Amino acid sequence: MLITTLGTSHGSHTMTRNNSATLVETGGVAYLVDCGEPVAGSFRRAEKDFGALRALFVTHLHADHVGGLAQLTNMLKHGRGEEQTVTYCLPSEGIEGIRTYLQTLYIAPELRPVTLELRGVDEGTCYEDERLSVAALPSGHLESLGKQYAEHGLPNRGQAFSYVMELEGRRIAFSGDQPRDFRYLDQVVAEPLDLLVMEMTHIRPEEVLPWLADKPVAKLILTHIWDPYHGTGEDALREMCFEHLPFPFTIARDGMEVEV
Repeated sequence: MLITTLGTSHGSHTMTRNNSATLVETGGVAYLVDCGEPVAGSFRRAEKDFGALRALFVTHLHADHVGGLAQLTNMLKHGRGEEQTVTYCLPSEGIEGIRTYLQTLYIAPELRPVTLELRGVDEGTCYEDERLSVAALPSGHLESLGKQYAEHGLPNRGQAFSYVMELEGRRIAFSGDQPRDFRYLDQVVAEPLDLLVMEMTHIRPEEVLPWLADKPVAKLILTHIWDPYHGTGEDALREMCFEHLPFPFTIARDGMEVEV
């Protein structure tokens, strides 16, 4: 199984990192978690196969996690045609808006050369195929924004998720964005994980790494990296990881590949 961190920044692109996107490949099929810009270009430059893509899982509807969706949808023309089905698993609050957006850009799901399904995600199992089962857990990232939008009579519900994948007999979790007190992260690591892909912007390493040290995690990938830990600042983050973590870790960079 191969994990490729196509984009590893936070809400802004930086000189060294683009928005969030992580690819999971196994047995000739691929699954994508988040599709921040410029995911389609990163996908192509990494020589990944659009024809292998089977599903996309969006943690929440912030632009840095879903901003590359339109061009990704366009690039499915380089897939396998009618024999390929791609499922977009998106927070259910955004399904109709996303459908209208794609329609407006002349890439309507029903007119794509592949079979493209938009599937609403709520808490619980959201996807299954013969290889993979995925459960969505609330991450709490948009709680305050959901309340703010409700006060203005807007329909946004503040949905945000972590995803736990069971694949090839292994459990892999993607934290999504978390509140600083990481109270929702506790659910993600409640059962043993072969790999945790964890954000490193909204939660602080000096707080979360000691907390994580005794959790049942076999390996950690840090992504969605906060500005101070880009470039030369990465050394400080690495030192904190060495200080607190008893298990292997990787500080992701754009285009990095990690075998699991």
